[in-house]
Amino acid sequence: MRWDELFADMEAQLAAAGQQALEAEAAEQARAEYSRVLLADRLRACHGEPVRALLADGAPVAGRVVSLGAGWVQLAERDVEHLVPLGAPVWWELPGRRWAPGDDVLALRLGLGHALRTLARARARVRVRLAGAGPSGVLDGTLDAVGADFADLALHPGEDWRRRGSVRAVRSLPFAALACVSSTPGD
Repeated sequence: MRWDELFADMEAQLAAAGQQALEAEAAEQARAEYSRVLLADRLRACHGEPVRALLADGAPVAGRVVSLGAGWVQLAERDVEHLVPLGAPVWWELPGRRWAPGDDVLALRLGLGHALRTLARARARVRVRLAGAGPSGVLDGTLDAVGADFADLALHPGEDWRRRGSVRAVRSLPFAALACVSSTPGD
């Protein structure tokens, strides 16, 4: 009888060790898979859901994920839409830890310039927050033209439309300096 108990105990130990090894292998595979997940994949999985971010200058930005391109996300917050380069915030607060791989080839090819050109064509009034520029890094105006790696912003008071007489200056803004571009749809 004693031998039966000894063998039963050894079998139980082997089964437990096998289960632990299987669980450890599964956890390692999950970590390895997650190590390939991009921030864009996390945001893509949040389509239609609210997210929050903190820009480098301390300004918060929030909204529902509307669309995503190569290096940018569009958020809708009540009556304002934000175009945020993915690397501009110092943190993102996203619901859950799920992700969706990028399989929309067209969206993955649409860079920040494409999104800014859409705003320029619409002649939308925008508020631009510049990365690391503090309070003086908030500019109101209209995007006049968008180059390969910069955008020309005609500065004018936020309540005015872009007219020759209302433009105070035109500034060329490198894409790398953009923290957030906000507009009110329909403007």
